[in-house]
Amino acid sequence: MSADVKLYPTTAQPRRRPGLKPEDIDKVGAALLTLTKELWVLRDRQILLEEVLKRHNLDVTAEIDRLKPEGPLEAKLAAEREGLVKKIMAELTGELDLA
Repeated sequence: MSADVKLYPTTAQPRRRPGLKPEDIDKVGAALLTLTKELWVLRDRQILLEEVLKRHNLDVTAEIDRLKPEGPLEAKLAAEREGLVKKIMAELTGELDLA
């Protein structure tokens, strides 16, 4: 899809995918637990880091909120995001080889 194309509720087509089967529930549960663990680790570390910086008179919270990543940082964030999505999808599909 072109970057110029905008989807509006009147023009968007619904995505087609098979519904979840009862045997998929364990996979969904495992994926949610994986996501929850990953999210907590990140939140925990961010809160701790901001506190450490504040104790050293470097209150960066507002600056983090305003930061718009570009270049190598933007690429690194995209790679990390893709890795997390792959991890979650591996749990959902049962394909746990993350190599």
